[in-house]
Amino acid sequence: MINPPFQHLSTTSALLIGCFGAQAVLGGLFIWFSRFNAQTFLIYAFALVPFFVFNYWFVFEIPIFNRWMALDLGSNALMLGLTLWGWRMMRAEEALKASAN
Repeated sequence: MINPPFQHLSTTSALLIGCFGAQAVLGGLFIWFSRFNAQTFLIYAFALVPFFVFNYWFVFEIPIFNRWMALDLGSNALMLGLTLWGWRMMRAEEALKASAN
């Protein structure tokens, strides 16, 4: 995943790569145990934007990561799409509940 000129294969490298997985697990637990409403989905969508910048910058501008990191970009795009879909669905559900009261 890391291009050879940027590899130094130290314990620090292994730790930093492990942080990617730990962050994913933490995010998954947060999502699993949260109660989502329309605003939550929208805030989560905006919170994903820096990850797109990170992917672009460190794959294309300063190529620390190789092209396999594009899989992360694809995953982020999928999460963004699902988040916006959830936002639209929750807005409709919240409007329906409001009109019923």
